[in-house]
Amino acid sequence: MVKSEVASVEGAETQAVTSPTVNKTQAIHDYLKKHRGALPLAVCDALRAQGIEVTAKYVSNIKSQIRAKAHGKKPAASRAAGESTAKGASTATGAAPKAKPVAADEAANSDEIALSALLEAKKLTEKLGGIEAAKRAILALAQLSK
Repeated sequence: MVKSEVASVEGAETQAVTSPTVNKTQAIHDYLKKHRGALPLAVCDALRAQGIEVTAKYVSNIKSQIRAKAHGKKPAASRAAGESTAKGASTATGAAPKAKPVAADEAANSDEIALSALLEAKKLTEKLGGIEAAKRAILALAQLSK
């Protein structure tokens, strides 16, 4: 090997060792820890000043994931994989998707009720002739279930 080739190979090795790769997601997390209310464009500009190229859209996605983890929800990509179709869309057979029933213990353990369950309750209320009639029906059903 010639002396100049050795020098260039050694220079490349030291350059690779001294300049660590930047994890963009971690940089966004770190910036948001210091600047809680920062908008995606502000985060993008601040990281660009540090030499980290990210888009505002990417920052927004990371912020969404952080909020989802904080609230114990799945990120949008995970939810989309688990759901078959959106509301009003048809399935492969052409039939409208059916609403999932809400388990009584789920409703009792949580203050949140799914929008689809509320819409089904509204339909039932209208079918029974009002809220009072629906309450009576539910109380009667509770008596039968005991």
